[in-house]
Amino acid sequence: MCYRRIMKFGLHFQSFSGSQSPVQWYRDTLEQAVYAETLGFESVWPVEQHFISDLSILSAPLLFLAAVAERTKTLRLGIAIILLPLSHPIRIAEEIATLDVLSNGRVEFGIGRGAIPAHFGGFGISRAESRDRFLEGLEIVLAAWKNERVSYHGRFFQIDNLMVVPKPVQQPHPPLRVACNSADTFELMGRLGYRIFAASQVNPYYRIREFLSVYHQARAEGQHPTSRGDDFTLLTPLYVGENEAQIRQEMEPSVRHLLQTASSLLESAVVSEKVAAHIREVAERSRRLTYDRMSETMAIFDTPGRCVERLAQLHEDFGMDRTICWFNPGGRVPHERVMRSMELFAAQVMPHFREQ
Repeated sequence: MCYRRIMKFGLHFQSFSGSQSPVQWYRDTLEQAVYAETLGFESVWPVEQHFISDLSILSAPLLFLAAVAERTKTLRLGIAIILLPLSHPIRIAEEIATLDVLSNGRVEFGIGRGAIPAHFGGFGISRAESRDRFLEGLEIVLAAWKNERVSYHGRFFQIDNLMVVPKPVQQPHPPLRVACNSADTFELMGRLGYRIFAASQVNPYYRIREFLSVYHQARAEGQHPTSRGDDFTLLTPLYVGENEAQIRQEMEPSVRHLLQTASSLLESAVVSEKVAAHIREVAERSRRLTYDRMSETMAIFDTPGRCVERLAQLHEDFGMDRTICWFNPGGRVPHERVMRSMELFAAQVMPHFREQ
């Protein structure tokens, strides 16, 4: 069974370091990113994390992407995500533009609000301000890229006639994508007309389908162009192996670690009343999840043939033209097995989603 070319594929990186040293984790992850380009993957997407021992080796994703840029030629350099409320938007504008210059126009600007209390407390920023800081910061970043000089006087930032250089190679700016995890954010980003992505380890596929209907309705009400495949990107845990027994043996310990970590972080999240019920639901779901249930509703841990079938169904449901694959959710899969799974995926799954 073959499909016309309907999807590009990227890699997601999150630093569940385990027993690895930071040096070894970066060596392995850089090797995976460089190998991804030779296999035909289109992009890489590290995430920003802070102040959590098992997750925060990757606290500076733009430095990691600069290293990837020097070792690759065509790979798109995505960020999933930069926590925009935690940084001064002028600094973000400069650093993203510099990465775009270094890579000759390969940056994908992925951003989000964040919810983990340690992130906000560590930087002395109120979590209650995250939405307003996000919107104000995004407005400043885009203005800094589009205009020779920028001035802005808002609630959080006062900027007078600054010349922000360099400008990005991609004009008017690198492609922008916002992470959405709640109905509130799906609706807001649809109303504003921004491209989005969602992670199935946070919301199962059926919930993403519900939220996407909210997004599409908000886009229509905001009189934005009809949604195209590029408007939505799916990030999903994914692992391909030779048979079900081998896949379970290699993935189940990693999945257990992921679910334990996610439950602890979600329970500590301080959020507004509007989204508190949703966060509690996600935390409770993480506590109840098993490997089998996650594989059925939130991830694809399967043989190549079944992976093709499931991705085709997700494309029919979501209409996305890019899927970001997280090959090591939980960080307990050995490096060489991650590389082997990437090889199987590239050889036996990706060809089904190219033009024939």
